[in-house]
Amino acid sequence: MPKTNWTRVILGGLLAGVILNAGELALHRVILHERWIAAFAALGKHPAGWEMFIPANVFVGIFTVWLYSRMRPRYGPGPRTAIRAGLAIWAVFWVIPIFALVPLELFPNWLLFSVIAGGFIDANLAALLGAWAYKEVSAEGRFEK
Repeated sequence: MPKTNWTRVILGGLLAGVILNAGELALHRVILHERWIAAFAALGKHPAGWEMFIPANVFVGIFTVWLYSRMRPRYGPGPRTAIRAGLAIWAVFWVIPIFALVPLELFPNWLLFSVIAGGFIDANLAALLGAWAYKEVSAEGRFEK
């Protein structure tokens, strides 16, 4: 099994984190901003703390590229493997936690499902970009495809 190139995991993960943060910013602070304001107002709250997601998204980006690096020996390098990693990340970081909010009836379901749909796009674009930046190191110390 090839060695994990941690430098490329971090580099690719940072690129993936940029995509995740840009996508989440566009979705939550531009597209859904007024709807979030209304949803929180219905709870007697004001949305705050969005900036806490910035480092979390960078971590998710790094985790995505690490997962891609671990999937490469089984599925091979390339976009199909990157999408597999993106779908796994999407399920773990968007689908499961957002579906857990549905029975609580805190937010409108369409708002939650919008977040899941946006996460699908974000996670897969991030996985593709992060995978593009990743290269493995062979046993001889050479970069592989």
